[in-house]
Amino acid sequence: MFTRCQACHTVHPLTAALLARGAGRYRCGKCNKVGNALESLFDEWPDSGQQGTRPGPIPTLGVPLTLAPAAPSQPGKADSSAAATQPDGPPRRWLLRFTWIVMGILLAGVVTVQLADFLARPIFEPGSLTAVLEKLGLRDPPPAAPFSDVRLIDLLGGEMQAHPSRPGVLLLGATIINRAGQHQPYPDIQVTLLDIHGGTLARRRFSADEYLPGSDALRRGMAPDSWLPFTLELLDPGELAVGFELELAEPGRR
Repeated sequence: MFTRCQACHTVHPLTAALLARGAGRYRCGKCNKVGNALESLFDEWPDSGQQGTRPGPIPTLGVPLTLAPAAPSQPGKADSSAAATQPDGPPRRWLLRFTWIVMGILLAGVVTVQLADFLARPIFEPGSLTAVLEKLGLRDPPPAAPFSDVRLIDLLGGEMQAHPSRPGVLLLGATIINRAGQHQPYPDIQVTLLDIHGGTLARRRFSADEYLPGSDALRRGMAPDSWLPFTLELLDPGELAVGFELELAEPGRR
Protein backbone atom coordinates (compact mmCIF):
# COMPACT_ATOMS: atom_id res chain seq x y z
CA MET A 1 0.00 0.00 0.00
CA PHE A 2 1.33 3.47 -0.94
CA THR A 3 0.35 7.13 -0.61
CA ARG A 4 1.60 10.19 -2.47
CA CYS A 5 2.35 13.58 -0.89
CA GLN A 6 0.06 16.27 -2.32
CA ALA A 7 2.77 18.93 -1.92
CA CYS A 8 6.00 17.38 -3.28
CA HIS A 9 4.45 14.25 -4.96
CA THR A 10 6.81 11.91 -3.10
CA VAL A 11 5.48 8.32 -2.91
CA HIS A 12 5.68 6.69 0.55
CA PRO A 13 5.13 3.01 1.45
CA LEU A 14 2.29 2.60 3.95
CA THR A 15 1.00 -0.10 6.29
CA ALA A 16 -2.41 -0.52 7.90
CA ALA A 17 -0.87 0.08 11.33
CA LEU A 18 0.67 3.42 10.28
CA LEU A 19 -2.58 4.44 8.58
CA ALA A 20 -4.63 3.68 11.68
CA ARG A 21 -2.13 5.35 14.07
CA GLY A 22 -2.68 8.77 12.55
CA ALA A 23 -6.32 8.17 11.54
CA GLY A 24 -5.21 8.60 7.93
CA ARG A 25 -3.05 11.72 8.48
CA TYR A 26 0.76 11.76 8.12
CA ARG A 27 3.73 14.14 7.86
CA CYS A 28 5.90 13.92 4.72
CA GLY A 29 9.54 13.16 5.59
CA LYS A 30 10.77 15.11 2.55
CA CYS A 31 8.80 18.39 2.59
CA ASN A 32 7.46 18.17 6.19
CA LYS A 33 3.89 18.86 5.00
CA VAL A 34 0.90 17.23 6.76
CA GLY A 35 -1.52 15.38 4.47
CA ASN A 36 -4.32 12.80 4.42
CA ALA A 37 -3.15 9.42 3.11
CA LEU A 38 -6.71 8.30 2.30
CA GLU A 39 -7.01 11.07 -0.32
CA SER A 40 -4.18 9.54 -2.37
CA LEU A 41 -4.12 5.80 -1.59
CA PHE A 42 -2.78 3.14 -4.00
CA ASP A 43 -2.46 -0.65 -3.90
CA GLU A 44 0.79 -0.58 -5.95
CA TRP A 45 3.47 2.01 -6.80
CA PRO A 46 1.48 4.69 -8.70
CA ASP A 47 2.30 6.31 -12.03
CA SER A 48 2.81 10.07 -12.20
CA GLY A 49 -0.71 10.84 -13.43
CA GLN A 50 -2.57 8.08 -11.56
CA GLN A 51 -5.33 9.17 -9.18
CA GLY A 52 -5.98 7.53 -5.82
CA THR A 53 -9.22 6.45 -4.19
CA ARG A 54 -11.90 9.08 -3.68
CA PRO A 55 -15.62 9.19 -2.81
CA GLY A 56 -17.85 8.39 -5.78
CA PRO A 57 -20.48 10.72 -7.27
CA ILE A 58 -23.95 10.96 -5.77
CA PRO A 59 -26.39 9.17 -8.15
CA THR A 60 -29.75 10.63 -9.19
CA LEU A 61 -32.60 8.17 -8.78
CA GLY A 62 -36.05 8.30 -10.39
CA VAL A 63 -37.32 9.88 -13.63
CA PRO A 64 -40.45 12.07 -13.53
CA LEU A 65 -43.31 10.71 -15.62
CA THR A 66 -46.07 12.93 -17.06
CA LEU A 67 -49.28 11.34 -18.26
CA ALA A 68 -51.33 13.32 -20.76
CA PRO A 69 -55.11 12.95 -20.41
CA ALA A 70 -56.79 11.07 -23.23
CA ALA A 71 -58.96 13.10 -25.60
CA PRO A 72 -62.66 12.57 -24.81
CA SER A 73 -64.62 10.81 -27.44
CA GLN A 74 -67.46 12.69 -29.12
CA PRO A 75 -70.81 10.95 -28.97
CA GLY A 76 -72.96 11.10 -32.02
CA LYS A 77 -71.87 10.07 -35.48
CA ALA A 78 -68.97 7.90 -34.30
CA ASP A 79 -71.21 5.87 -31.96
CA SER A 80 -73.92 5.53 -34.52
CA SER A 81 -71.50 4.49 -37.28
CA ALA A 82 -69.82 1.93 -34.98
CA ALA A 83 -73.18 0.51 -34.04
CA ALA A 84 -74.12 0.34 -37.68
CA THR A 85 -71.00 -1.69 -38.58
CA GLN A 86 -71.55 -4.31 -35.84
CA PRO A 87 -73.38 -7.42 -36.98
CA ASP A 88 -76.62 -8.43 -35.33
CA GLY A 89 -75.05 -11.62 -33.91
CA PRO A 90 -72.16 -14.06 -34.49
CA PRO A 91 -72.60 -16.45 -37.37
CA ARG A 92 -73.76 -19.91 -36.50
CA ARG A 93 -70.52 -21.56 -37.59
CA TRP A 94 -68.44 -19.39 -35.21
CA LEU A 95 -70.70 -20.29 -32.31
CA LEU A 96 -70.38 -23.96 -33.13
CA ARG A 97 -66.57 -23.70 -33.43
CA PHE A 98 -66.33 -21.90 -30.09
CA THR A 99 -68.39 -24.65 -28.45
CA TRP A 100 -66.07 -27.34 -29.81
CA ILE A 101 -62.98 -25.44 -28.60
CA VAL A 102 -64.37 -25.13 -25.06
CA MET A 103 -65.30 -28.80 -24.98
CA GLY A 104 -61.82 -29.76 -26.22
CA ILE A 105 -60.13 -27.72 -23.49
CA LEU A 106 -62.33 -29.27 -20.80
CA LEU A 107 -61.67 -32.78 -22.12
CA ALA A 108 -57.90 -32.16 -22.20
CA GLY A 109 -58.04 -30.91 -18.61
CA VAL A 110 -59.91 -34.00 -17.41
CA VAL A 111 -57.45 -36.32 -19.18
CA THR A 112 -54.46 -34.46 -17.69
CA VAL A 113 -55.86 -34.69 -14.14
CA GLN A 114 -56.62 -38.39 -14.54
CA LEU A 115 -53.14 -39.10 -15.95
CA ALA A 116 -51.43 -37.20 -13.13
CA ASP A 117 -53.47 -39.11 -10.55
CA PHE A 118 -52.58 -42.42 -12.20
CA LEU A 119 -48.84 -41.64 -12.26
CA ALA A 120 -48.94 -40.08 -8.76
CA ARG A 121 -47.12 -37.00 -10.02
CA PRO A 122 -48.10 -33.30 -9.75
CA ILE A 123 -49.49 -31.60 -12.84
CA PHE A 124 -47.09 -28.68 -12.49
CA GLU A 125 -43.62 -28.75 -10.98
CA PRO A 126 -43.13 -26.28 -8.09
CA GLY A 127 -42.44 -22.85 -9.49
CA SER A 128 -43.20 -23.78 -13.11
CA LEU A 129 -46.64 -22.11 -13.11
CA THR A 130 -45.13 -18.95 -11.62
CA ALA A 131 -42.44 -18.87 -14.33
CA VAL A 132 -45.07 -19.26 -17.07
CA LEU A 133 -47.18 -16.42 -15.65
CA GLU A 134 -44.09 -14.18 -15.50
CA LYS A 135 -43.22 -14.91 -19.15
CA LEU A 136 -46.80 -14.11 -20.22
CA GLY A 137 -46.69 -10.84 -18.31
CA LEU A 138 -49.52 -11.87 -16.00
CA ARG A 139 -47.32 -11.67 -12.93
CA ASP A 140 -44.44 -9.36 -12.06
CA PRO A 141 -41.13 -11.10 -11.40
CA PRO A 142 -39.67 -10.67 -7.91
CA PRO A 143 -37.33 -7.67 -7.57
CA ALA A 144 -33.66 -8.44 -8.01
CA ALA A 145 -31.61 -8.46 -4.82
CA PRO A 146 -29.16 -5.54 -4.52
CA PHE A 147 -25.49 -6.30 -5.22
CA SER A 148 -23.54 -7.09 -2.05
CA ASP A 149 -20.12 -8.77 -1.71
CA VAL A 150 -18.10 -8.10 1.45
CA ARG A 151 -15.11 -9.86 -0.17
CA LEU A 152 -14.68 -6.68 -2.25
CA ILE A 153 -14.56 -4.44 0.85
CA ASP A 154 -11.13 -3.90 2.43
CA LEU A 155 -10.76 -3.40 6.18
CA LEU A 156 -7.78 -1.19 7.05
CA GLY A 157 -6.17 -0.58 10.42
CA GLY A 158 -7.84 -1.25 13.71
CA GLU A 159 -6.72 0.50 16.92
CA MET A 160 -8.33 0.22 20.34
CA GLN A 161 -7.93 2.63 23.24
CA ALA A 162 -9.75 3.68 26.40
CA HIS A 163 -12.43 6.35 26.08
CA PRO A 164 -10.95 9.69 27.23
CA SER A 165 -14.03 10.77 29.22
CA ARG A 166 -16.13 7.64 29.86
CA PRO A 167 -14.62 5.06 32.23
CA GLY A 168 -15.30 1.44 31.31
CA VAL A 169 -15.72 2.20 27.59
CA LEU A 170 -13.28 1.30 24.77
CA LEU A 171 -12.96 3.06 21.40
CA LEU A 172 -12.11 0.98 18.32
CA GLY A 173 -11.26 2.80 15.07
CA ALA A 174 -10.70 1.42 11.54
CA THR A 175 -11.47 2.19 7.86
CA ILE A 176 -13.37 0.28 5.14
CA ILE A 177 -12.89 0.76 1.37
CA ASN A 178 -15.28 -0.47 -1.36
CA ARG A 179 -13.16 -2.07 -4.12
CA ALA A 180 -16.23 -3.19 -6.13
CA GLY A 181 -17.05 -1.48 -9.43
CA GLN A 182 -20.58 -0.62 -8.29
CA HIS A 183 -22.56 0.56 -5.27
CA GLN A 184 -23.23 -1.94 -2.50
CA PRO A 185 -24.73 -1.80 1.02
CA TYR A 186 -22.52 -1.00 3.98
CA PRO A 187 -21.47 -4.24 5.74
CA ASP A 188 -22.04 -5.36 9.31
CA ILE A 189 -18.92 -5.24 11.51
CA GLN A 190 -18.32 -7.92 14.14
CA VAL A 191 -15.87 -7.24 16.99
CA THR A 192 -14.47 -10.05 19.18
CA LEU A 193 -12.43 -9.30 22.32
CA LEU A 194 -9.79 -11.93 23.14
CA ASP A 195 -7.93 -12.95 26.28
CA ILE A 196 -4.25 -13.82 26.57
CA HIS A 197 -4.89 -17.37 25.35
CA GLY A 198 -6.91 -16.27 22.30
CA GLY A 199 -10.23 -17.19 23.90
CA THR A 200 -13.35 -15.10 23.36
CA LEU A 201 -14.26 -12.69 26.16
CA ALA A 202 -16.98 -10.72 24.40
CA ARG A 203 -18.44 -10.39 20.92
CA ARG A 204 -20.71 -7.77 19.37
CA ARG A 205 -21.99 -7.19 15.85
CA PHE A 206 -22.61 -3.61 14.64
CA SER A 207 -25.06 -2.93 11.81
CA ALA A 208 -24.47 -0.05 9.40
CA ASP A 209 -27.01 2.23 11.09
CA GLU A 210 -24.97 1.96 14.32
CA TYR A 211 -21.68 3.30 12.92
CA LEU A 212 -22.80 5.53 10.00
CA PRO A 213 -23.16 9.29 10.62
CA GLY A 214 -26.58 9.63 8.91
CA SER A 215 -29.48 7.79 7.26
CA ASP A 216 -28.81 9.32 3.79
CA ALA A 217 -25.44 7.56 3.55
CA LEU A 218 -27.06 4.27 4.58
CA ARG A 219 -29.71 4.63 1.86
CA ARG A 220 -27.18 5.46 -0.90
CA GLY A 221 -24.74 2.67 0.02
CA MET A 222 -20.97 2.60 -0.60
CA ALA A 223 -19.90 4.13 -3.92
CA PRO A 224 -17.12 2.45 -5.96
CA ASP A 225 -13.61 3.18 -4.57
CA SER A 226 -15.07 5.14 -1.65
CA TRP A 227 -13.71 4.85 1.91
CA LEU A 228 -15.22 5.32 5.35
CA PRO A 229 -13.35 5.70 8.67
CA PHE A 230 -15.48 4.64 11.64
CA THR A 231 -15.27 4.45 15.45
CA LEU A 232 -17.06 1.85 17.59
CA GLU A 233 -17.76 2.02 21.34
CA LEU A 234 -17.40 -1.17 23.40
CA LEU A 235 -17.79 -2.02 27.07
CA ASP A 236 -14.40 -2.71 28.65
CA PRO A 237 -14.35 -6.32 30.03
CA GLY A 238 -11.35 -5.50 32.20
CA GLU A 239 -7.67 -6.40 32.23
CA LEU A 240 -8.31 -9.85 30.74
CA ALA A 241 -8.93 -8.31 27.28
CA VAL A 242 -5.56 -8.17 25.52
CA GLY A 243 -6.56 -8.37 21.84
CA PHE A 244 -9.42 -8.12 19.38
CA GLU A 245 -10.58 -9.33 15.95
CA LEU A 246 -12.56 -7.42 13.29
CA GLU A 247 -14.72 -9.19 10.68
CA LEU A 248 -17.03 -7.91 7.92
CA ALA A 249 -20.37 -9.64 7.27
CA GLU A 250 -23.21 -9.30 4.78
CA PRO A 251 -25.76 -6.80 6.15
CA GLY A 252 -28.75 -8.37 7.86
CA ARG A 253 -27.35 -11.94 7.79
CA ARG A 254 -26.73 -13.34 11.27
